[in-house]
Amino acid sequence: MTPLFHILVATDFSGCAARAVDRAARLAHDHHATLHLVHVMDGLLLQMFASTLDEQPLTTEQRLLESARSRLKELADLLAKRFGVPVKDEVLIGRIHAQVDEYATTHAIDLAVFGAHGENFVRDVFVGSTASKFLRKGRRPTLVARSDEKRPYHQVLVAVDFSPASRLAIEWALRIAPQATVHVLHVSELPFEGKMRYAGIKEEEIAKYRRQAEQDARRTLDAFLAGIDGAAGLRRSVVDGPPSRTIAAQAQFRHADLVVMGKRGKLEFDEFLLGSVTLRVLEEIDRDLLLVAPTAT
Repeated sequence: MTPLFHILVATDFSGCAARAVDRAARLAHDHHATLHLVHVMDGLLLQMFASTLDEQPLTTEQRLLESARSRLKELADLLAKRFGVPVKDEVLIGRIHAQVDEYATTHAIDLAVFGAHGENFVRDVFVGSTASKFLRKGRRPTLVARSDEKRPYHQVLVAVDFSPASRLAIEWALRIAPQATVHVLHVSELPFEGKMRYAGIKEEEIAKYRRQAEQDARRTLDAFLAGIDGAAGLRRSVVDGPPSRTIAAQAQFRHADLVVMGKRGKLEFDEFLLGSVTLRVLEEIDRDLLLVAPTAT
């Protein structure tokens, strides 16, 4: 498997960001990668805050920037010493998700890591968190760190829908956690089940259709995995149910410490749709989530 060479983690120095920083540093150590530690200051908020303090906002802005650089540098030195990895630190100014995306592109970042929420919880609720914006608009592999777990990933659940993004999800599961047990899950949902009941079809008939759909899905899953290098020995299962709820339940049932999903799969019709399967899973699970997407063509 191709190793990770450059891992980026964004921090606002909050507790949630600390989880992301710790996980990113541990991954950098495991993969012998360079850790890129960035802090982004919102330009507009910086100006507004500086203007409320005194009559010399430019001087105040500079002091705030220097304070952030000092704090970030201190954290970078601590991580480099603790984990034995090279750390590059950078304070950026602008729209957070846009600045992180630009930095990631410029520095050939393999993996971006975020915390689930930042310090500005109210703004996250009404505007959408930085991680959510980055996830919805970007195609770079992105890890949302939720857990305080310190050890390497040992149980990984990959949810697939047979799309190209699902294939990439399996490859990334093997890449990011080569020593873990990887379980591939396909959620089989009987199309138009509600309409069947409305049409008066008996429950035993619906159950028969559901069993047939699951059997077809198992055959499709076996064929799908047969075409992926390194996937022959992976554990696999097909489970019936609503996709997001079933994925969350299976993650808990299998004690997964990492869930991997492909972004823009067959169930992702609109990258900005907040009701999408991916974003619902992000809301429902309490463990780390890695999202990957095919490169834009």
